[in-house]
Amino acid sequence: MRSAKQARCPGAALLGAMELLRPGWIPRLSALLALALLPRGALGSCGTPPRLSFAELQDESKAKEEFPVGTTVTYNCRPGYQRVAGQSPTLTCEGESVWSEPKMFCQGKSCGHPRDLANGKVHITDLRFGSNITFSCDEGFRLIGPNTSLCVIDETRVTWNHELPFCEAIPCHPPPDIKNGRHSGDSNSEYTYGSTVTYSCNTVPRGTDPFSLIGEASIHCTSDKDQNGIWSGEPPQCQVVKCSNAEVENGRKLSGFGPSYSYQDAITFGCEAGYFMAGSRVIVCQANNLWSPPVPTCEKIPQSVCSAPQFPNGKMLPSKPQYVTGDGITLTCEANGVLRDGAKSMTSHCKGNNVWDPPVQTCQWVCPDLVISHGRVKSGAKPHYVVGDHVTIECYAAYTMPGEPKINCTDKFKWEPVIPECRLSVYIIIIICVIVIVAVMLIVTLVYKKIFSQKRKHVSTSPTAEYTSCKT
Repeated sequence: MRSAKQARCPGAALLGAMELLRPGWIPRLSALLALALLPRGALGSCGTPPRLSFAELQDESKAKEEFPVGTTVTYNCRPGYQRVAGQSPTLTCEGESVWSEPKMFCQGKSCGHPRDLANGKVHITDLRFGSNITFSCDEGFRLIGPNTSLCVIDETRVTWNHELPFCEAIPCHPPPDIKNGRHSGDSNSEYTYGSTVTYSCNTVPRGTDPFSLIGEASIHCTSDKDQNGIWSGEPPQCQVVKCSNAEVENGRKLSGFGPSYSYQDAITFGCEAGYFMAGSRVIVCQANNLWSPPVPTCEKIPQSVCSAPQFPNGKMLPSKPQYVTGDGITLTCEANGVLRDGAKSMTSHCKGNNVWDPPVQTCQWVCPDLVISHGRVKSGAKPHYVVGDHVTIECYAAYTMPGEPKINCTDKFKWEPVIPECRLSVYIIIIICVIVIVAVMLIVTLVYKKIFSQKRKHVSTSPTAEYTSCKT
């Protein structure tokens, strides 16, 4: 119960409570009481509240130009925006006559996903009011309609301002027709990006010169920088091509025999003994009815000159059309090839009059060398093995062979069956294991006996006894 003195003097009770507080609180409380007693507006005021892009002041606050410290104003979301849960739509004029920092208490409404775009893509960064989306088509398709759409206000809701476009396959005009030929398409076909047509020439009656297709046989529908359909190139032409029969004096045809030649026909020439070739060995009939390169000639080899020897399946250094007396060349076989004497390479010198010394050998293909661990070739051993050779392999003593002992060098230049392996005999492995086990047991027995004998010696040895004689 309060005392009579406290009841008569409420201020005394307040002072008594303040005495219980820390000394520093008394000045603060006095200042607060003084501020509370000041007239309204004496603490300062704020100007017009800030204008927000997503919200506007309520009507009752729009007409005011001055707001005392402590005043709170309320905002409403603008059209296209909606309230954010948990965020207060208010601002307060604070003690330094500034408005509190505005929060994002309104956010844009969502226009929703505009659906997928067939044969294309929708590029989305945001779906809310004010955002922009773009459209693109896959390769071979082009966009029909706007390539962007904006989320805008439509009365009380938001929506995309453009309908979804569509992607159409890029079309090409029908492929051009050619004289004396045709293409694989037909008049009812639709040609779009990637379509291909192939041209061919018309057939002619027997005894009549045929047409040759000049150019690429196939063209395909593609597109230019403006996404318009175009064909990949000009169509080929069908025309009669005839190159005259080519003959080389002091030479002969090695391939391409025939009295008449058409487009892309080829002839290979060689020279007679004592002559060397000036020009290309191979000529091809071109669309202009001429040979390219020009027809070669076979020139007389001077007495001091040698023509390049024939050396298939190998390399010749230095490589020249002809050599003079004293020139040397090195001939090296390619991989899996050796000369007749088994060597990989040889050196020969020009002696004049197209004579090489020593005579140039040719390369022959060989099978890989035989490497047999713990075994040997029993029969058929040679420095090198060519197609058709066969050998018999046997293993050394104590080794066995799980595969076939007889193998052959095939036309694939490999051994069949595969080269067998010589493996240690099972019986030898067992004998070795037994010897190892017996040796280990002997060692263990010797170690045990040595340790046991040392223990017995230690036990049998006792301390020296001292004896004292007693005299009676």
